[in-house]
Amino acid sequence: MPDLPQDSIFTLNRESDIDQFLHSNHKWVNSMNSAHPVLFDQYNGKGQDPHTLLISCSDSRYNENCFGVLPGEIFTLKTVANICHADDLSLLATIEFAVLQLKVSKIIILGHTDCGGIKTCLTNKRKDLPSQNCGHLFKYLTELDTLVNDVNKKNENNFVDLPIEEKSKILSIKNVENQFNNINTIDTVKEGISNSTLQVFGMLYNVNTGLIEKCV
Repeated sequence: MPDLPQDSIFTLNRESDIDQFLHSNHKWVNSMNSAHPVLFDQYNGKGQDPHTLLISCSDSRYNENCFGVLPGEIFTLKTVANICHADDLSLLATIEFAVLQLKVSKIIILGHTDCGGIKTCLTNKRKDLPSQNCGHLFKYLTELDTLVNDVNKKNENNFVDLPIEEKSKILSIKNVENQFNNINTIDTVKEGISNSTLQVFGMLYNVNTGLIEKCV
């Protein structure tokens, strides 16, 4: 068994082989069994009953664990830049399954700071994507590019003069607000809210601190 990488705080890296992935999994299982000995067989092994649907960015730096939950508590969908198109079949199917079948009581849209999708548009690098064989990503980021252009044109509070990290965070918050509005146009969500069985929230994860703040 090759040793796991020792030159980083991370468990695995690009050179890690499958045996290392499996070894890491066994260590994780042992740790979970030590802390929560009934989790797998008495809870996860008998089905899922999540209380929340989390829609977040595909970014590798955060997931549902930032809420301090255990496996089985949160049903998760990750999309690039946590974009929620009301005609996205994957999004619609996930919401229907989570709300109508699993009966979650909350949907959280969780954006994050230092978002790659937002920075791509903010630094005008989206235009280069087709030449990099990323035509789908170019099209996918259209909504974000429109958001960036609109905010630049309005230039509220001298937005154009701010440091890029401040611009990026402002846009991340505005993007969460936009996706919150997109989610609330979906019939399944609207019905859940009107029946008082569902709440929807927009939040932001700060990658430099791990802390979450409410946006909507």
